[in-house]
Amino acid sequence: MITTQQQLDACLDRQHNVPVLISPDGPLSDENHAYDGIRYLPQTGFTFTPRELIHAIGCKTAALPSSAKDECIKAAWLYTHIFDLESDNLAFHGTYGSDLQAARSQEIGIGMMCLLSEKHLNIPWDQLGPLPGVGKRFDYRGANGGFNAILECKGTSHLGNQKPQITSGLDKKAAHHERGEYFDIELIVSSYIGHGGEPPRILLADPDQSSLRELYERGDKRFHRLRHYCRVLQFVGLPDSAFHLNKYARKYLDSKKSIYKKIIREKEERGFLESIFVDGDEFLGRWFDSWLPKESKRYRKLYEKEDKITICLQKGKRFVFQGLRRDVYEAGLESEPFTQDLLSHEYIRKYEKFQDAGVSVFPDGTIMIFRQD
Repeated sequence: MITTQQQLDACLDRQHNVPVLISPDGPLSDENHAYDGIRYLPQTGFTFTPRELIHAIGCKTAALPSSAKDECIKAAWLYTHIFDLESDNLAFHGTYGSDLQAARSQEIGIGMMCLLSEKHLNIPWDQLGPLPGVGKRFDYRGANGGFNAILECKGTSHLGNQKPQITSGLDKKAAHHERGEYFDIELIVSSYIGHGGEPPRILLADPDQSSLRELYERGDKRFHRLRHYCRVLQFVGLPDSAFHLNKYARKYLDSKKSIYKKIIREKEERGFLESIFVDGDEFLGRWFDSWLPKESKRYRKLYEKEDKITICLQKGKRFVFQGLRRDVYEAGLESEPFTQDLLSHEYIRKYEKFQDAGVSVFPDGTIMIFRQD
């Protein structure tokens, strides 16, 4: 059992190499060079750390607020408990209800897909987001300036579910094509993480042999960046600000007052975000020691089901700091919020420690730190 900061950091920073297979039901087209970045993964595997995966899950699965007080689940804190971080293979440990299991598996699928797409398809972090639209469709979209992508992300804790997940993805792809929608990349990513130390696996598929027309009119880069930072503000713990930035994104408001005043007012109401310094740079955020927002109407049923989780949720012993670099935070106060450049991977490598704890910083300026007391 993890009881010290050193043990926690060692587990979070362990390199995991997950086997990648291409589904025979959906081989990658040899003529489509947009897939060149992932063709070699069946030979090399996909390498990442639990810290990276948990950070991706924590940020990318933060729900957009339905009201000004609608906080999001602190998924990152939860995953340090439900992952068996001490196992040689990344796996679940403990047991919990099937409804909770299904949601967590899907979050893992999103995190894996986002990490893989950014690392190997070079899709910017802020351009990976849920695909707008109605009807049967893929989950996510992405663009890197050279091509457009739609991505179906699936997650499961049962290996036998991966083939049906690929089949479901193929049905969604057919629905896109029936609507005349074709993209450079139409990739299905099924991620398996099991129990009892069983090795995880990623299954990829794309059966399409079409002419790959570019039809991508469901929002532009600006819209998707604003929606990304709606989730970031939720991640940091500012639901009121996230709610109004979401309205801004939908309506393209041209006045800074609606965003600026909300962020400033909420910061004052919540007693100012905590300020910490990492490698000379200031980050603003909050420490959390549980996964469910207190007194939340949206997640009320999860409170009732939390006792089904038979692992030890170390409330008061394990904390997660979720924050944003000050200059990126302040970019949200400008008349055109969040137009700053993303941080480069070369630059963010300088962030290593906060006090005696390891840190994770992503190109969007978000930071995550786990502390074991």
